[in-house]
Amino acid sequence: MQVAFTPMFAAIHVDRLMPRGDVLVHWVSSATGALHTPWEITMQKTRLRAVVAIVAAATIGLTTVPQAAYAASWSRTAKYERWTGFNALERGQGIANDGTYFYYSGPYSLVKATISNDHEVADNNFAIPADLANNFKISHIGDIAYHDGLVVAPLEDGKNGYQNPLLALYDANNLKYTGRYVKLPLDTLPGGAPWVAVDAAAGLVWVAPWTQKVEDGTDRLIAYRLNDLLTAAPGATLEVDRTVKLSRPLSRIQGATMYNGELYASVDITGDKSVYSINTVTGAVNWQFKQDVEPKDEVQGITAVDLGPAGGQLHVLNVGSGIKSIFMYLQHYTVSGQ
Repeated sequence: MQVAFTPMFAAIHVDRLMPRGDVLVHWVSSATGALHTPWEITMQKTRLRAVVAIVAAATIGLTTVPQAAYAASWSRTAKYERWTGFNALERGQGIANDGTYFYYSGPYSLVKATISNDHEVADNNFAIPADLANNFKISHIGDIAYHDGLVVAPLEDGKNGYQNPLLALYDANNLKYTGRYVKLPLDTLPGGAPWVAVDAAAGLVWVAPWTQKVEDGTDRLIAYRLNDLLTAAPGATLEVDRTVKLSRPLSRIQGATMYNGELYASVDITGDKSVYSINTVTGAVNWQFKQDVEPKDEVQGITAVDLGPAGGQLHVLNVGSGIKSIFMYLQHYTVSGQ
């Protein structure tokens, strides 16, 4: 079947929503303008598959996975948010929160909206500063973090071979760039900086090298001192505080967040779109749950805030794979047994 495409959406979508990993093509038909998928039916099917997968994983892995991994049981809540078109594009990469607002990152943009009802209160559609784009060829924002009135954004120059991994600071009130950024040592992040997580309790900022293939999974976390990030002169290079070797490698970590003293990572591996917990002291990696997504969906950023049993504690962004639509959805996972 020959399909005509809306040039603006086709160009923006391929460039903005899929800078990494497998190409997920979401075309918009200019003949129908359709922006919908059979969502309710799909979610019912995926929910059933997820339950079966979790039970099977628990049964098969009892002899090889530490019992601590089963102390908590995660399930997806009934509530979710869904965006199409431009609203999806500007939220297509990452998520953070301050307890009242969710902060979203698109490849070029930032959005601030209430957690309670998704009321948008601020946006920055061109959040990559011109000087960083010109001087370092920055073209992509990854999964963000929030700390004390600031949005911390990892910036990448993917079209330039990932030569300049940066962290930039934005005013969380209006999402404007503060003029402050730092460089991350290139030898520690040869594939760019796809995400950042702030551990305020430990005074650390966490990142990890990006790896595309499962067999090349990263075996380490890298930490910088939070105070260095907040006080360094613009353009300074952060010194590595520590490196933590992982008990097992993980590839395609799309986002990570601190929860209950551990780092929770959203992993986009074909056949294993899961969330793993990482002990940032010992490096122990434990599988937590399989995300309730379609096989060709792309999991993205993750954030933690306790919204109760109905609202969940972990919140994960996903790029949908509907053939007639550009859409993002935010799912919420609640825990029992902790």
